[in-house]
Amino acid sequence: MPGELVPLVLLPRYTTFAGVDDFVTLAMDVTDYSSAIVNLWRGKLLGTNPTMTVLLEESSDQVTWFTCSGGSTPALVEDDEVQRVATLNKRWFRIKVTLGGTSSPVGTCWAVGFLERRLS
Repeated sequence: MPGELVPLVLLPRYTTFAGVDDFVTLAMDVTDYSSAIVNLWRGKLLGTNPTMTVLLEESSDQVTWFTCSGGSTPALVEDDEVQRVATLNKRWFRIKVTLGGTSSPVGTCWAVGFLERRLS
């Protein structure tokens, strides 16, 4: 029997990122939750050889971050939505978007879903 699902917006529609860099959301305390069910979408990437990866990450201390079990995402395909179910074992949770390329990549994506409450 699954726990209660609580709506979650990590990256609102349509969030745009620019430049070769890592972009992270604020960390949220997920002590009361067992998993994150996240739908991810990305639009067209612009630039020379642009790439975009998205990771669902967790941490015990907000200093060292680890990819959640189930939280890695292969290269997202343009205009395609995928769902990831990340198991939450640590206190803090965030999403990390990494843009790569050889000249000023630009990309748009969003990430929404649910947190599943731990069963008592």
